Amino acid sequence: MAKKKPSALEALARLNDERAQLENRGAELKRAAALELGMIVLDAGGGAIGPAKLKELVARIVAAGADVSLQRLASSSEVLSSTGEPKRPGGEPAEVQRG
Repeated sequence: MAKKKPSALEALARLNDERAQLENRGAELKRAAALELGMIVLDAGGGAIGPAKLKELVARIVAAGADVSLQRLASSSEVLSSTGEPKRPGGEPAEVQRG
């Protein structure tokens, strides 16, 4: 006996079930990825940065491109003295306002 072709309603119901399963799986993977990234941020000392600043920082890095952002950070770190104090372009220490 030949199989009966599933109706469009049955196919639609099956498709909706598959979508729901995919959405659930996607949510699980998103949580797992967030945990991985969160551990990386914490291990790198990012816990000292507040959530709003961290979100802004990541958004700016993504917008500019990670490689470009890393190059910019490397360039700016070259103007720091060995004590971590900023230097003027000529090499002499800059005055730093601490607040």
